[in-house]
Amino acid sequence: MKTNKAFTLAEVLVTLMIIGVIAAITIPALNQNIKDSQYAAGCLKANSVLSQAVDRMKIDYGPIGLGLKWNSETEIWNGFVSQLNTIKVDNASTSQCYPSGVVPKYMDGSKDTGTAGHTVITTDGFCINYNKDKCQSIDFGLSEKNKAKCLGRFLVDVNGQKGPNVYGRDIFFFLLVKGVGMVPAGIDNNSANCVTRGTQCAARVLKEKKIDYK
Repeated sequence: MKTNKAFTLAEVLVTLMIIGVIAAITIPALNQNIKDSQYAAGCLKANSVLSQAVDRMKIDYGPIGLGLKWNSETEIWNGFVSQLNTIKVDNASTSQCYPSGVVPKYMDGSKDTGTAGHTVITTDGFCINYNKDKCQSIDFGLSEKNKAKCLGRFLVDVNGQKGPNVYGRDIFFFLLVKGVGMVPAGIDNNSANCVTRGTQCAARVLKEKKIDYK
């Protein structure tokens, strides 16, 4: 007499439990990889947008850092914004990319004290914040030579006000250097500070074309 073999209810439940555990482990990691790919693509695009804007500024302003307009924070900002496709522009030097009470975080989870500067929202969905005095910080990894020639730092949140608002994830820094142009933070020290604070990750992401800080 032929008998039909089948899985017992207990075997089915165990199998479903195993599948559930595997899914719980792999799906969050997969989602994070997808987001990191989007952030990395945003960093590459931000570098292109900023560099092209500064290159076009040279038509009216002359070589970067030479001439009176390059010495004025207001002139640099106005010239830069005029080269972008914008949705909203805040010319106040105390504006930032985030709502009141929201501050970005370093990669180690600690909070920044603020990102005040001139701010613009672009049609690409970027929030760009410019501050002429911030580029002297060691956070951005410039050599002493380039620090002395720095004309300002640009913060770019590649997905606007959306989270996670973390340096090195969706927020990247670029510096405008006299005689050079727009350079990514971390370019002068091989992005050594990228993993702990995230402020020097732009150069690393541009080099590797991905976010992989392990």
